[in-house]
Amino acid sequence: MKRSSALAPLSRDHHHALVVAQRLSRATEEDAAPATEAFVAFLSGHELAHFALEESVLLPLVAGDGPGEQMAARIRADHAALREDLERLRNTGGTGAKSTDLHTVGERLRSHVQLEEREFFPYLEQMLDESALADLAEKLSVATGGLGEP
Repeated sequence: MKRSSALAPLSRDHHHALVVAQRLSRATEEDAAPATEAFVAFLSGHELAHFALEESVLLPLVAGDGPGEQMAARIRADHAALREDLERLRNTGGTGAKSTDLHTVGERLRSHVQLEEREFFPYLEQMLDESALADLAEKLSVATGGLGEP
């Protein structure tokens, strides 16, 4: 799918999130610890900043009771749930996580990325004109100065 250059950096982040989600979804009891450690490292090392960026730059672009605000509410809820997953799994030290719990977290992360990529980003691209997309690209560029690749 062709993505606006304004949103392309966030889409690249989503690719990394999908790799982590797949690893969680396929985790067995034998490899639950390394899958947990990969999730914790990814979220704490990069994805929390990605969430903050979306919450501070993208979500304020939608207002009202329409589909954009409904998606924004779900995105906020997903972010909160994934932060809770991070804290819970961080506290297990990678040793107490059950593969079924990891599968649930992996599915949550995958579903979240798909919402943004398949629904929210296309909604923004349709809603914003070229000038607004250029402004968004500028804001994201400034904001991602310290974000870097995951």
